[in-house]
Amino acid sequence: MNATLPQEYAEAWEKAKAFHGHVCPGLAMGCRIAVDALAHFVHSPSVDEELVCVAETESCAVDAIQAITGCSMGKGNMLLRLRGKFAFSFFVRGRKTAARFYWHERIHDASREETVMRFLSAPADELYSIAEPSYAVPPLARLNTPVACAVCGEYVSEPCVRLFEERFVCLDCHHPHPHIIV
Repeated sequence: MNATLPQEYAEAWEKAKAFHGHVCPGLAMGCRIAVDALAHFVHSPSVDEELVCVAETESCAVDAIQAITGCSMGKGNMLLRLRGKFAFSFFVRGRKTAARFYWHERIHDASREETVMRFLSAPADELYSIAEPSYAVPPLARLNTPVACAVCGEYVSEPCVRLFEERFVCLDCHHPHPHIIV
């Protein structure tokens, strides 16, 4: 499949597949956006936190973006702003540039392989639009003080603690419904 892809997409596609573990249209979407975002900013993959990605979905595309751009949840420069949209905002710290890539192309009556190839090779304007994000670059990742939950005793990062009946409790003890994502 990579023989017909431009070199920058072929290399990125191999990296994304190795990271994610399977081939799917969502991975192709993320690969395309990651490569194009790096080119948009004339930027190499993020070594530290200078390049930031805010993903509005938790789809397979996020894995491709992490693998290719170097943005990761662990480093704090891949953030999830769950909106259920196939949109990814990129910021370069220290620059006043930012771009939100919104994927508008949908999967049509094509095979999985045809869809993947389309996502990796079609003209950009047929797949996504680019606009300014509606928010500023997120702050640098910070280390939070762990606090013991008064109910279960487990330590939890301070921003995820809630005050309940004058005691600090974790989100699980505050909202003990496992099917609800808070």
